[in-house]
Parts: sequence; C-alpha cells; structure tokens
Amino acid sequence: MGVDEDIATDPFLFTWAPDPKHDSPLRKIQHWIFYIPFSFMFALWRVDTMKVIVEAVEQKRPDAKKELWSLLAHYAILLTLIPFNVWVPAVFISGFLSATIVTPTHQSEELFDEFQYDFVTAQFLSTRNAVMTNPFSEWLWGGMQYQLEHHLFPSMPRSKYPKLRTILQKFAKENKIPGGYRESGEFEILKMNWDLYRKVAEADPVEGAPYSRGHGQLGAILNTLSPAAGAKA
Repeated sequence: MGVDEDIATDPFLFTWAPDPKHDSPLRKIQHWIFYIPFSFMFALWRVDTMKVIVEAVEQKRPDAKKELWSLLAHYAILLTLIPFNVWVPAVFISGFLSATIVTPTHQSEELFDEFQYDFVTAQFLSTRNAVMTNPFSEWLWGGMQYQLEHHLFPSMPRSKYPKLRTILQKFAKENKIPGGYRESGEFEILKMNWDLYRKVAEADPVEGAPYSRGHGQLGAILNTLSPAAGAKA
C-alpha cells in the first residue's frame, strides 16, 4: 500500500475502505462504473510519460532531450496523420482491455501496509495468475496472465513463462508458501476483482486507513527499513 502504483486507483476505485479524509462519493458506486476509469489507463500513462520526461530534462538526465523530442515527434505524427475518430477510441478501448487484464492479478490477494523483507514470498502472497480457458483469451492476455512470473523475473521473455510456471509451482510446494501458487480461471479472477470493488463500496470508511498514494515507490523505500535505503532494523 502506498508503494505499488498498480493498486493506487483511487479516488475512482478503492481496494480497501479508506480513511474518511481520503474518501470519495464515487466509492459507493465504483463496482458499477469501474469500466470508466479502466478506459482512461492508457491516456493517463501518456500524461505520466510526458511528466516524467519533462522532469528528466529539468534534471539534465543524459539523453533526456532526445527522448523528449522523439515523443513530440511521435505525437505530431499521431495527431497529424491519424484521424481523431480513430486514435481516440483506440486509446480508450486498449486502455480498458489492458486495465481489465492487469488489475485483477494485482488486487485480488493480500495487500501489505508494511515493508516486506522476503520479496519472493511477498510476490507469491500478493499475486494471482489467470488460467486461460480458450485460445482467444490466451492471445488477448498476451502473457500478462503470468503475473507472478513477471514480478519475479521482469526481464525474462514471456515465451519462457509457461515453463517457469511449473518451476514456481514446485518451489511453492517445496517451501510451503501459504496459499501456494495462486491461480484462477480468467473469468473467475475478473469476478473476484468485481466482488472486491463491490465489498469495498459497501464498507464504511476507516479512521487511520493507509493512504494508497503514500510517498511513491522511491519514497516508500527511502522512508522505511528497506535494505535499499541503507537503513538498519
């Protein structure tokens, strides 16, 4: 909580009952309007990309200006050559599909409000994979059904994930990881995520509940006992 930006979806979608000062009237109907913020995901990513690259230029990061000019060229081509009624629906439809696929694997399991020293176990406890039941789903999810594999080995080609899956299943069993290797059918995990939104929508706000925004990923590391911050327990 307050670290992983993939679960920081408020004030439109809450995954736990918030503190009253961070609450929103939209929470009470979030399970009925979830598809609206889902659709904005790619658009928000594009805004965040521009913010990051502008900050990088201001901080004089090497090659930041080249990246900025490349992005500007990209959007110049997009806005000039691609019809408005083509790229706008494409951004929002693809955003909805991506959010629908990515969100359930992150939000259906444990959420931690303290630093987890055992990174590997934490990934097993906080991630649920999706099992595809048909070729179309296999194509649509594009490897993101292997979310645990992605978290543990982010640079591994996704073509290797099916073989890695069996290794991780064996690892979880041999090391008696609570809950083991967690996975559910693609439709079941979508229903689990919707049920979570509904449950939180019906809950009362909780005084002192963690704030999802926190200090961001880097801030969370620097402000905790994370070894990456050089702190000592």
